[in-house]
Amino acid sequence: MEGVPLAPETGSASRPPPRWWKRILRTLGLAGLLVIILGTVLILIFENSLIYFPTKGGVGPSPGQEVWLTCSDGVKIHGWYVAHPDARVTLLFLHGNAGNLEDRRDMLVRLRELPANVLLVDYRGYGRSEGKPDEPGLYRDARAAYDWLLTKAPPGRIVVLGKSLGAGPACELASTVPCGGLIVQSAFTRAPDMASRVLPLFFWARWIMSSKYDNLAKVASIRCPKLFIHSRSDEIIPFVMAERLFAAAADPKEHEWYDGGAGHNDLWIVHARDYFPRLARFLGGIAP
Repeated sequence: MEGVPLAPETGSASRPPPRWWKRILRTLGLAGLLVIILGTVLILIFENSLIYFPTKGGVGPSPGQEVWLTCSDGVKIHGWYVAHPDARVTLLFLHGNAGNLEDRRDMLVRLRELPANVLLVDYRGYGRSEGKPDEPGLYRDARAAYDWLLTKAPPGRIVVLGKSLGAGPACELASTVPCGGLIVQSAFTRAPDMASRVLPLFFWARWIMSSKYDNLAKVASIRCPKLFIHSRSDEIIPFVMAERLFAAAADPKEHEWYDGGAGHNDLWIVHARDYFPRLARFLGGIAP
């Protein structure tokens, strides 16, 4: 309109200063982005350190035979093999994510008395074994142990027992080679599911971590007899994961859920009077 001055089309004078809440939102957004970037870098760098807690050395003499195995990538791992004269099955015991063979000495002796022959191996990076642990490496370790056992027993008499993290290589092995049975104890569904539980503030970790250990998908394709064991009061891996694994598993399958305050690591101690006879009944069905 004529006679009415127009505001200039350009220049900072025409822009109102940003409101205080916009500045705060911008600051929070930048801070959140920085947290996500730094968190992602830390997860990518330290992922394996958050999964594996090996104890190097500190392994005494074997209660049976000392075993050294060379994996497909050349890494040498250490194990113990104990035989029982009346055994009709052989257990391949794949332990959890902490410690080493020495921490499982007492359980190894008890497993032998089922009766069963038992091979217990330390993953790469644990005990006296070479290398550093990661998901592909643990799969190679389990396969090397299985191949060694084939010199002792036929596939149908080899039963794989995977506890906690060990359920990952156990399920991978049972899904790729013939075996007589699979025992899954105190196991998680998938590694990303555990990441959401262990690192709730880093909620995006489940989508960027490289370790999968997808037991949930694998149990659906494993056709050998399976026994799932879990404590309802497990303080590390929630019982609901055991229920999901069992529901997803192919037949034939059995489960044993324990009450009475047993935790993640002491189930076999708290319920020893029931635990070992239950294993014996399962193994008896495989090799009557």
